[in-house]
Amino acid sequence: MKRSLVYLNSVLSVIAVLLTLNLWAMWNTTPGGQMVGIAEQANAQGIANSGAQRKMIIDELKILNKKASAIGEMMKSGKVVVQIRNPEFKKK
Repeated sequence: MKRSLVYLNSVLSVIAVLLTLNLWAMWNTTPGGQMVGIAEQANAQGIANSGAQRKMIIDELKILNKKASAIGEMMKSGKVVVQIRNPEFKKK
């Protein structure tokens, strides 16, 4: 009987320590999950103006369209030759 009480007391002590650690962790963290003491200032980089960002995206899309058109014209002109090489299917 005495042995089971010692075991019970030790298990309950371990549970109490774990609950204390859990409470401490919840107390010291923010709702986002980061530790309060380690939180750093946010240094966001980028374009603050959404209109300027959209203009940059449109300019980049225009450049991409020009490049795709040039590739399409080159393929239509016949300057591009496609050769398929597969040594496994060579005729013997």
